[in-house]
Amino acid sequence: MFNSNFYTLKQAMDVALLRQNVHSLNIANVSTPGYKRKYVAFEELLKESEMKLKLSKTNEKHLIGSKSVVEPRVLVDNTTTMRNDGNNVDIDYEMVQLVKNGLRYQVLTRLMSLNIDRYNAVLRGVR
Repeated sequence: MFNSNFYTLKQAMDVALLRQNVHSLNIANVSTPGYKRKYVAFEELLKESEMKLKLSKTNEKHLIGSKSVVEPRVLVDNTTTMRNDGNNVDIDYEMVQLVKNGLRYQVLTRLMSLNIDRYNAVLRGVR
């Protein structure tokens, strides 16, 4: 029933929620000795993957299209150290990323709301 915008927005919202949790975890562990910051890799994976169109099969001998879903991954940044105790969380960076991601989530929820409003207008016959 829904177009691909709903599924794309849902996935983007899920990634933003995961990022919010990861940034919160990093902020909570800013004073934990040896803690390494975590981050969510999604856009990089999306660029690396070969996103191909799903092909419809009209014959069982047709080739199967590739999987077009990319899942986000939480990775650990082991490349840097901010303090002598091995912790590499930069509180200023994490706070900026938390706010940036929060704003992104607000935009995504507004877009989802507008899509739902369009469907409601069509279902009610209101223009």
